[in-house]
Amino acid sequence: MLSLTAKKSNPDRILVYNDTKIKIRITFDKVIKSIKLQGDNYFNDSEKIVIMYRMFVVDYRQYEHNPVDIYNIVTLIHKELGGNEEEESEEIFNFFEDADRIITSFMMSYKIDLEEQIGLMSWDRFMTLFNNLPEETPMMQAIMYRTCKVPTGKEHAEERKRILKLKKHYELSSQRKKREQADLERMMKAFI
Repeated sequence: MLSLTAKKSNPDRILVYNDTKIKIRITFDKVIKSIKLQGDNYFNDSEKIVIMYRMFVVDYRQYEHNPVDIYNIVTLIHKELGGNEEEESEEIFNFFEDADRIITSFMMSYKIDLEEQIGLMSWDRFMTLFNNLPEETPMMQAIMYRTCKVPTGKEHAEERKRILKLKKHYELSSQRKKREQADLERMMKAFI
């Protein structure tokens, strides 16, 4: 979260670990890359931690950290990002599938070209802007249709049809998999 009294929009921060000041750089693109890395099956967990350490720690070669230190530093960086144990909740956006919508929404709302901000814009600033996108932007329209309730009853048949079509258009791959699984289960029950 940004502050009106402290400069947190700077992506460069100092992390103190075992009485050593470690310069870290937390830009939105690095955080998004680390999210992608977490879901990558090519690397094992130890390799992912080392990659994240090298990604966020500025001049990481100047430090002599053992694997436990590296793990602890990455954990501190995760906490610095406001991370906690992931709660199971429905995915309403995806930085990778929604990249075009996000880029377009930032350009429409703030006249910010995110590609020009790679390596510059802090994660805090990015998330503050993202969380406050106006509802008429492509990203917020997608979120609205992904999360809106479908009306029931005969009097809402046309609206129901329209909303279902838009939900399908904007659905994420994770939502599509759930929908297809539910459809399959419904069909199986019909045959039994």
